[in-house]
Parts: sequence; C-alpha cells; structure tokens
Amino acid sequence: MTRILVIDDDELFVKLMVHALRERGHEVEFAHDGEAGEHAFDAKAFDAVVCDLMMPRQEGLETIRYMRRTVPNVAIVAISSGLERESGVDILDMAKRLGAHETVRKPFKLSQLTAAVDRAIIGASAPVPSSAITGA
Repeated sequence: MTRILVIDDDELFVKLMVHALRERGHEVEFAHDGEAGEHAFDAKAFDAVVCDLMMPRQEGLETIRYMRRTVPNVAIVAISSGLERESGVDILDMAKRLGAHETVRKPFKLSQLTAAVDRAIIGASAPVPSSAITGA
C-alpha cells in the first residue's frame, strides 16, 4: 500500500483528493499548509506527496524543496492554478525544476490527479537531479 501525504489549504478540495486516492487503495493523510505538511512528513514515511503551491504560512515551493532535501526519492505531485508569481515565473514550472515529478493545473479532474500520482510514484525510482536536491 502506498502512503500519500496531501497538503492543501482548501478543506473541501482536500476531502475530495483524499477520497479519490483512498478509493485507489492508497493510505492517505493530509495537512492544511506547508508547515504542517513538513511536520507530518517528518513524523512518518510517505511514498508520495501531493502539494498545493499557494498556501498560507508556508508556500508549496518551500515545502517541496524541504521534502526533496529530506527524502530525495519521494514522489512529488505539485498542484496549482499555475498563476504567475510577481517574477513572472509559472509556479508549476518552478515546482518541476525543484524536483516535482508531476504537476497538475487546477481545476482538474480527480482522474488527472490519480494518474499523475501513479506516474510520480513510478518516476520516483529514477534518480533526482542534484540541482533539485540542493535547490540550485
């Protein structure tokens, strides 16, 4: 059984994602921001993480960077509406460069999310570029 951590600040959206992933046989836990996600990640071993990028207290890019440094082979799926940041950089592209195996643009169908999680888990067995781990 695959253990997945879902991190998103939208409570209803979290419930939908958790339900969809559990329906596929995964063991799923959740956190409502990046900081709580890091604590949950440190407390238990997870095979995969689904992480929103725009959250209060700690954004998803920082959370992904932390998780990539802590457990380099964890499967990561970044989710977001993909709105550009002040710098003009697409945050989903930035998440990919920081080591997310897959990205999914909101709004999406739950089947798109579960497919991305499956691909990320398969892709997690491949080596992660050192630049993603170091954040360079």
